[in-house]
Amino acid sequence: MIRNLFRFFTKPVGMMSALVIMTGFTLSFYNGVMHKSPGPLTAVQAHNEPLGGYASHSEFEQECSHCHAPIHCITDNRCQSCHMEIAEQRTEATGLHGLLPGTSRCQSCHVDHKGRETIITTFAFNNVDHTQLAAFSLENHKTDYTGSDMNCTSCHQLGRFGAESLDCVTCHTQNDARFMTDHTTQYGSDCAGCHDGHDRLANFDHNQVFPLDGQHRDVACESCHIDKQFAGTPTTCAGCHEQPDVHDSSFGQECIRCHTTAGWLPAELRIHPFPLDHGAEEEQPCQTCHENRYTEYPCYTCHDAAETEVVHEEQNVTAFENCLECHPLGQVEDANDIQVKDLGTTGVVAKINR
Repeated sequence: MIRNLFRFFTKPVGMMSALVIMTGFTLSFYNGVMHKSPGPLTAVQAHNEPLGGYASHSEFEQECSHCHAPIHCITDNRCQSCHMEIAEQRTEATGLHGLLPGTSRCQSCHVDHKGRETIITTFAFNNVDHTQLAAFSLENHKTDYTGSDMNCTSCHQLGRFGAESLDCVTCHTQNDARFMTDHTTQYGSDCAGCHDGHDRLANFDHNQVFPLDGQHRDVACESCHIDKQFAGTPTTCAGCHEQPDVHDSSFGQECIRCHTTAGWLPAELRIHPFPLDHGAEEEQPCQTCHENRYTEYPCYTCHDAAETEVVHEEQNVTAFENCLECHPLGQVEDANDIQVKDLGTTGVVAKINR
């Protein structure tokens, strides 16, 4: 029997019969199972005039073939039979649908069957990589100043898409006029020329002013630039960080000697040009030179003051107070490269007469 059926379906009449059966099954499945709506269509009227004779999708809710096709489900051609302006954009490569990739799959952004009040024309930010498309992140432009969801026309208010259609100034001026007046006066109104949507300057190398590495990499701009002030922002550790109690004001403000931007801990002495052994066979305890504070190093704790004065006078060196100015490595030979130290104008505390 199976052999006879095979012979039948391999003949032209059999092949036609098989095609009729498959078509009937497909239509039966489509009209039976697929006809059951997964949810109400939107009743929102997005256009002032009907498109294709309908004011909203809800008017053809029981006529699935307006959007759905057998096997292929939603097709762009069926949607464009009403939304002809979309077909025109795609043909001419203009407007949103002419510029965005993947607009042949309408359901990627416009998902219906979500209820009568759903506005499916609101742009689906999560479905488009705006950073890749336009080199501008939408991370900080999902909602406006009032907390309302933003769509394409929130920024592209001129009805076109691209940097030339942006109107950043109007929106931000309405909410922070004082700042925007100063900002546009100083930098102009081409916001996209500097900003990339991450509140970072797109064409500004911050590392030339202050490296944003380690723990500084993800710090929000306003954490350092209080009240949106940029000029005069402190670049020292002490300018932003309060001295911890454990320091007890004994370590000074050259934090880089022990800390890195990777984090406060672990903290270890990394920069100390002066030899820690200072002529001894092993490193000396810190208190050997720093009796009270680490910012103080009274050399005369070990070196006799009177003897030191005599030695310096023999070398025509007078008015010496800060030993490290001439002996940064703790050696007598350090002073050979020193020519003149000006006490009155530069603050240096030694003068060598040679």
